[in-house]
Amino acid sequence: MRFLILCTSILLSATAYAQPELESWLLNTDGATGQYWNGNNLVQMQDECDVQLVQYSADNVYVHASGVPRYATAPFPDGNPAIAAAQDYLFQIPRNPQEGPTGGTPTGLGHTGVLINGVVIFNAQDAFSYNNQGVWHQNGGFFENDGFDCAKGHPAMGQYHHHQVPTRFDDSLDPTSDVCNGFPSDALFTLDAESHSPLIGFAFDGYPIYGPYGFANDDGSGGIVRIETSWQLRDIAVRHTLADGTELPPNQYGPDVGEMVTPPIPPGAEPVQAVLGAYIEDHEYVEGSGHLDAFNGRYAVTPEYPSGTYAYYATVDANHNGQYPYFFPAYRGVVETDNFGGGPGPGGGGGTNVTIDEEVETWTGDATRVGQVVALTAPFFSYPNPTSGVVRFAGKVPEKMEVYDGMGRYVITWNLSDLIGGVSLSGWPAGAYHCQDPTTGLRSLLILQP
Repeated sequence: MRFLILCTSILLSATAYAQPELESWLLNTDGATGQYWNGNNLVQMQDECDVQLVQYSADNVYVHASGVPRYATAPFPDGNPAIAAAQDYLFQIPRNPQEGPTGGTPTGLGHTGVLINGVVIFNAQDAFSYNNQGVWHQNGGFFENDGFDCAKGHPAMGQYHHHQVPTRFDDSLDPTSDVCNGFPSDALFTLDAESHSPLIGFAFDGYPIYGPYGFANDDGSGGIVRIETSWQLRDIAVRHTLADGTELPPNQYGPDVGEMVTPPIPPGAEPVQAVLGAYIEDHEYVEGSGHLDAFNGRYAVTPEYPSGTYAYYATVDANHNGQYPYFFPAYRGVVETDNFGGGPGPGGGGGTNVTIDEEVETWTGDATRVGQVVALTAPFFSYPNPTSGVVRFAGKVPEKMEVYDGMGRYVITWNLSDLIGGVSLSGWPAGAYHCQDPTTGLRSLLILQP
């Protein structure tokens, strides 16, 4: 939800209020254009940035975007001469995601989802494999690290994209690149280990994507923690087997762990050490080792979905560097394949095949930026929500909380000690209530059902 502050003269149902698939997009209402570093100069582009238009029906959200971010892009230290160029995207995001086939649908090359600013995300692969055999696939987070700009993005034929969490390199405890020193960028958001990360995008199956911090427990309790992936590095010294135990013939062996290999791009690249993690197949899913499932997601309460939702997470390690699988290696839900260009299915071309063949309305919501979302959204919320009895609070719950009804009339003040174990609303009239931190003025909506 963009804001948890509502017009106090209107009572809204929980269904009507909670529309993050509409409210989360960063609409360009000021005509701003992209910008990129050229030498020591920050050049203003002619292409508009962010999302240009959002339309919707009962079943779908249609997002028109240039694919150019508002934050500064370039340079790309590996010598990539391209810049982020307008793509004229039209994406179709299902509003009511449905669980897909058992085992999911693997992601392919090309875009796999879209961030709230209209910039696309790719999976961990970089389209190359050891000896071009398609067995040991290069991890783009490793082999392409030196080709990312400060915001951890880069263009492929002008299609700017992210393979990992879209934060600055220097928003890390141990940066893997120093490109931000000379060519800074705001990136999409900044990590905050004390707050739930914002909703940063949507996968093409309709499920939301969050940054790496969330509630420890899927019911919203337990405080804020780094959400950890259950994909782990294998305990191997040689690359002779796959994670499922498949024994490879010698002609399909990968390089030994630590062996020097020469990347296929850029031309004239220097050899690098093939450390553990350099290849996708260096990883294996270990159920229960982290918070997330094999799709790098979980069903959990979030600020935007107080009743819970399935969501993917952009995972990072303890130093806040992107951690495999970065976003998600496969889709949990039914994929809207028209989002892939060049034909159906993952791995299509740069554009999309989406057309609008149903009646739609235009979303005219506010254009609040991610930084404002983090700053202005109440860092606490109630659950279950809606409720018909006892309500609990999670997140950064204030020492005092004032409650107002839907007409803006004061109801009660709760102290933090009153909230331990939950509060009974027995005898309260049904309707919408605002729970406000009197110190900051930030509010969270509570719906009480009959």
